[in-house]
Amino acid sequence: MSRKRTKSTSSRRPRPLRARPRAVRQAAAAGPDRPRVVRARPVPAGRLEMYSRLLLEERRRLREELSEMEEHQVKTEEKPVADVSGYEDDLVDVATETFEREKGLALESSVQGLLEMVEEALRKVREGTYGICEGCGQSIDANRLRAIPYARLCIRCKEREERLRRVAR
Repeated sequence: MSRKRTKSTSSRRPRPLRARPRAVRQAAAAGPDRPRVVRARPVPAGRLEMYSRLLLEERRRLREELSEMEEHQVKTEEKPVADVSGYEDDLVDVATETFEREKGLALESSVQGLLEMVEEALRKVREGTYGICEGCGQSIDANRLRAIPYARLCIRCKEREERLRRVAR
């Protein structure tokens, strides 16, 4: 009987060690009893100034939009509601006016929510925590902050939040 020749394990070359990502090294160093702490890099001063300008411009724009909405709201509230004296056309007019008022209130609420997010981002700039994800504590990508300067979550955490929101529906 012939025996097949196989390579012995001692003749194999050891695999070269690959550098592990910093997060993996930190997780391994943390151990089971110590939590993993990953520090986000602060936003550089030059970029922070640019983001502050973007946020201040957005705040100014939103405040103008809110004041215009409030002026329009006052004008529509001053108009008398159509008299409903049995005509179907009058009911349609009342329904249309009610719908327009509700739509205006919803838009105003949305703009106020955006304004609050901008104010929160400006507060974070003052505190030195701007650009750090509230979900995972990592730095938010510069492209995301340029597109949405009041972003509070990184892309991964935002995707996770959206998935959870879809599941909850």
